[in-house]
Amino acid sequence: MPFDNPFEGAFGDIQILMDARSHISSKGDWVKGCFRNCHRHCLVAALSVVAGSPNFNTPNRVERRLAGLLAAQLPSGSAFWARMRFFTARQRLMWFNDDPRTKHEDVMALFDRAVDHLTSRVPAYILA
Repeated sequence: MPFDNPFEGAFGDIQILMDARSHISSKGDWVKGCFRNCHRHCLVAALSVVAGSPNFNTPNRVERRLAGLLAAQLPSGSAFWARMRFFTARQRLMWFNDDPRTKHEDVMALFDRAVDHLTSRVPAYILA
């Protein structure tokens, strides 16, 4: 259908990122040092869950694409190895999440920057 928006366009990507952010929006729902711990998730696990990846070892295309978008928004002050482009985006996000200097607020800000980046690329349609 012409008005369908599968999770391929910017609107769908924004929704997925917002859903992933909501999974760890509370500091008690976020975890460092592991993928998942009961109801707590790391940054990559939250993205993996909402992207519908089958498990940790097999990220699907949506997760890989959005991990790349998030990794591109990593702050310039991140650890050197978290910014190295020859590592996968997921790996860089895991390192960022688990870095001792990374706080919950830093992870939330990363999601916010990625959403802002996508929002600035989405054309605005105004009804006349």
